[in-house]
Amino acid sequence: MPIRDQIDALLQEKMDRKDFLKYAGTIVLGVVGITGIVRMLLGSRGLLDSAPATPPAKTSNGYGSSSYGK
Repeated sequence: MPIRDQIDALLQEKMDRKDFLKYAGTIVLGVVGITGIVRMLLGSRGLLDSAPATPPAKTSNGYGSSSYGK
């Protein structure tokens, strides 16, 4: 059964608030859990960059700190 048919069947099903909250909670936990597992796996293999996107700017004072003398 294709996913679209399963979703249509679920949307046509009569349910009370308790059942709806169970389905919604399962979906939220599934999405959060899947992304958490992917982050964990990518981080452990070194594929996820944990460093900041932009390195901190170097600041220096005194003679030679400008780009003129370089």
